[in-house]
Amino acid sequence: VTPKCATHCEKPKCTVDCGDNLGCKTVCPTPLCTWKCSKPASCPKPKCKMSCEMAPRCGMQTLSVPPPAAGERVMSRGQARMRAAQWELGQWTGCSSQCGDGVRTRQVRCSAGNEAWCPGPRPSHKEKCSEVAHCSYKVGAWSACSAKCGKGTRTRSVECSGPQCLGDRPEDREECVEQAATCGVCEVTLWGGSGFSGWTKTFSPGDYSAPELEYRGVKCDDISSVEVVGDYCKLTAYEFGDFNKAHPGWSAVFTMGKYSSQDFVAAGAKNNDISSFKLEKTG
Repeated sequence: VTPKCATHCEKPKCTVDCGDNLGCKTVCPTPLCTWKCSKPASCPKPKCKMSCEMAPRCGMQTLSVPPPAAGERVMSRGQARMRAAQWELGQWTGCSSQCGDGVRTRQVRCSAGNEAWCPGPRPSHKEKCSEVAHCSYKVGAWSACSAKCGKGTRTRSVECSGPQCLGDRPEDREECVEQAATCGVCEVTLWGGSGFSGWTKTFSPGDYSAPELEYRGVKCDDISSVEVVGDYCKLTAYEFGDFNKAHPGWSAVFTMGKYSSQDFVAAGAKNNDISSFKLEKTG
């Protein structure tokens, strides 16, 4: 006689996530038991499996999974994500500035999809940065030489386009040599009449007394303007015809430039009556 054997499978503890919970049930086959005496023997343990059917709106599907082992439990996908969630960090981008201060960014996402499930504060996706590899020096034009005749210096502006420039800084000052056309010249021209018009007389370096000027056609009390040409040229004019030796009077000094009768006073002359003068080259 083969009596019926009662079998028992522990009710599974499972939760499966498909948007909604799935219904779970345990399916246990009826074991075959053999009775040899008055009591049954060798009644095998049933092999149970858990069968979970998805909710209708998820699409009907039967999943067969083994029962949880000791120390294991079945949990939803969301619960699993929450337990293993971690921050995933992308690579930093390049600095937004090629020369100077800027920012760089990176992608920051939670592996679970919902940032609330990731532990700790959210890592920063932006930080300050500074780049100097593309900074360069901006160089201005050279100035005029500080000397018109001979050695001098000239300068230019040199500025870095950012907080730091790599390489050697260009020079902002250097020596120069200039030789203008008026460097080796020394002469004076006197005008008579009105302004820079009327009669003219030109003189080279030397001493010219009243008789010499009269001989050359200069009307001492009719001089209306003076022009001195030469960077190293100086004209000293005197009130009296003997260079003020016998009669003290005013004297006036003129260097390169043009002077009208109105400019005579600033140079030291009290009027336009130049009775004698000395023209000398100073360099």
